[in-house]
Amino acid sequence: MPILKSFLKDGEAESYQNVQVKFVPGRKAIMTIYESDDDDEEEGEEESWVEKEQIVLSDYKTKDEMHALMVEKGFQLKSPEEVEAIQQQYKDEAEAERTKAEERREEMRIRREEMQRQREEKMMEDARAEVEGGGDGSSGGVSMGGLNRDGGVIVDDDDSSDDSSSDDDGSSDGSEDNEAKTDAKEEL
Repeated sequence: MPILKSFLKDGEAESYQNVQVKFVPGRKAIMTIYESDDDDEEEGEEESWVEKEQIVLSDYKTKDEMHALMVEKGFQLKSPEEVEAIQQQYKDEAEAERTKAEERREEMRIRREEMQRQREEKMMEDARAEVEGGGDGSSGGVSMGGLNRDGGVIVDDDDSSDDSSSDDDGSSDGSEDNEAKTDAKEEL
């Protein structure tokens, strides 16, 4: 099929006189040969065409076979200048199509990058809002929490001025702080 596609799309079929190629996606490549119906033609009327024959082009495996078919059916090559102009036109159209496809790919790449950047910004905003607002919007007494390098829980408690764990002299033995960290770690 690549040979047939090339024969049709690169302008080789249309390098013959009175040949037009019409692409119908999803259908077999069929060459329909029409013949002029001169019997019905009167002076001043348009020429009418009658279908004479249909040939399935996929039955031909090489370009040489396809060219031989065209000659066998009575088609004559256009002049070398006309053939060159047709082939140049097809090359130009193919190049324009490639350029257009590259531009579409580039636009899609830029859109994907923009969407990724927006998702990342949204995630950062959400994370900042959670940190600043305490997660669900209520402070709950804890403004921030996390794990330290040793795997222990770090809790920044708003009630850090509470003296309940201090001795009479204002010093703390730290045992209650350790118990709070252990409890918090178990909750996680």
